[in-house]
Amino acid sequence: MVGGEVSETAVRPKIGARHCHRPGRHCGSSAIRDLLEFHGLVMSEACCFGLGAGLGITYVETAASNTPFIVHVRSMEFEEKVFNTLDVPFSWRSYRDQRSANTDLKRVLNENRPALLLTDIFHLPYFQSSTHFAGHAIVAWLYDEERDEVLVSDTERPGLIAVSTADLADARFSTAPPFIHNGNLFAPEAIKASVTPERIRRAIFDNAYALANGDRFSGLAALDTWIDRLSHWAADENWRWSLRFAYQVIEKRGTGGAGFRTLYADFLEEASARLTVVRDAKLVELMRGAAAAWSGLAAVLKMASEATTFPSGDIELAINRVKSHESRYVKCVLDALG
Repeated sequence: MVGGEVSETAVRPKIGARHCHRPGRHCGSSAIRDLLEFHGLVMSEACCFGLGAGLGITYVETAASNTPFIVHVRSMEFEEKVFNTLDVPFSWRSYRDQRSANTDLKRVLNENRPALLLTDIFHLPYFQSSTHFAGHAIVAWLYDEERDEVLVSDTERPGLIAVSTADLADARFSTAPPFIHNGNLFAPEAIKASVTPERIRRAIFDNAYALANGDRFSGLAALDTWIDRLSHWAADENWRWSLRFAYQVIEKRGTGGAGFRTLYADFLEEASARLTVVRDAKLVELMRGAAAAWSGLAAVLKMASEATTFPSGDIELAINRVKSHESRYVKCVLDALG
């Protein structure tokens, strides 16, 4: 379902009575989809992900961490892009400290305004994570004053989850690149928007353009940087964990599989019903091919993480296979929609 327009007479539900969470595949797209539905705009998670031009490739090295090599496979400004595509005013509200962040969250929830938040899963007890992973989007729906807890929804988990305000405050602040957030909160009073063929077309083009025109650490060029830096991965004493983590980021950590490419292919499938160019250019088939290549890379990384020696050649071959499929898709989009 590609989505429709908010009714002028749409009545927002009382959060205390019900919420709008539907289990999803990715934190950001499922959280924003939930928030949009609360305000009357119903769409699939795949549509939300596509409108946010969600595909990305970012190579990051953070020496002073237990994950010194990171390859992110989603765009960095996804949340902002969804709302920009819909022409909905958007800006994160950030805070100097946890106390002011807590106070403001309680205020908007008491005003019956669910809040989109960014968090580090390390501090969310229900994850039981020993690894910091920031930039994780959730929605806060209700503040329980008696228990001093906030009820939140999160990706594939059904229903609402109680999190203490102390734990949530810790989770909302992260200083680890590339996802730095200082209590980031977005809680609009109302949203009026619609999903149009032109907005779909623009989002598809913008995503392909961004992949084609990144720097050496973003977009398609980041894959070359990754290959160039494989010797540094191999020299690190914890290279097996780095490879395992890269596999997880592509296939397991809230991507819907295949580095978000399966989710994006579902968006293109929906979009083809409203944009004949998507069907004519065979964008769905090209993206399914890219998804298979990403899953293939993830499988190589998983096996490599259990190897006795660092298999540079196998990894490089798998990365180049991804680059070939992604480049073919990007060129086709830019030619067909440019």
